[in-house]
Amino acid sequence: MEKRLLTINRNTRITALLAANQEAVIEALVKLNRNFSKLRNPILRSLFARRISIEDACRIARCELNAFLSSMEQIGFCIDQRPEEGMVPAPKKIDFSRHENVRELDVRPYLDQDIDPLKEILKLAGSLKKGECIKIINSFEPVPLINLLHDQGFLHEVEVVEENLVVTWFEKKEEPVVNLSEGHPVSVDKRMFDSVLDQFNPEKIRCIDVRQLEMPQPMLRIIANLEELAGDELLYVHHKKLPVFLIPELTKRGLTFLFHHKSDQELELLIYKS
Repeated sequence: MEKRLLTINRNTRITALLAANQEAVIEALVKLNRNFSKLRNPILRSLFARRISIEDACRIARCELNAFLSSMEQIGFCIDQRPEEGMVPAPKKIDFSRHENVRELDVRPYLDQDIDPLKEILKLAGSLKKGECIKIINSFEPVPLINLLHDQGFLHEVEVVEENLVVTWFEKKEEPVVNLSEGHPVSVDKRMFDSVLDQFNPEKIRCIDVRQLEMPQPMLRIIANLEELAGDELLYVHHKKLPVFLIPELTKRGLTFLFHHKSDQELELLIYKS
């Protein structure tokens, strides 16, 4: 390539590479490591590309980071040569002797049907109490999920049983911050908020801004949109504060409700059917 593409490092998101030159990136990675052939599947590509970094992708595909970066340099990307920050220390080991009742979820059938299992995983994880454990069965190491649950206070361990069978254990260290199973409003960090948002097709997201409306117009506008909300759609609301009087209505309708504080005067809401 004559023109150099963007500068990348281990933290660059895969979606940024694909946006620059999807065809060349996929072909180069599949040539490097056949495990990257999953990127040819548009559904899997959509599910994971925005959530994982180059370093994450190398862990999932069991590929050397330097080999990955070299392959990208060969097709026109610039490599950031600045020293990287030290790696995060490995988490403490899970004491399996303390776990009598382990909840289990095999996500392979979801992926085989091109369904993102994140909703089900978050429901399960959010319902755990301190010290409880879940077992996720997959065909690869779920690095985005590990990062996400780590921020929510989970220990994890990964067991590669065979080439396409990976078991990941998660133990809740503290009382749950997130509980998506009871229909109550949940405050989440930006990473969790974006992860939930990413699982919806952009064409299925309704966006409204009620920040400039006088009371009770924000609640009325939200309810009006909920009346038209399909089962596979999400309502994304920009608000000034948490609409507490809306909560009973959302609970009655069996809707999941997440919010993220962007600032003291700005709140983002996600409302959808779980």
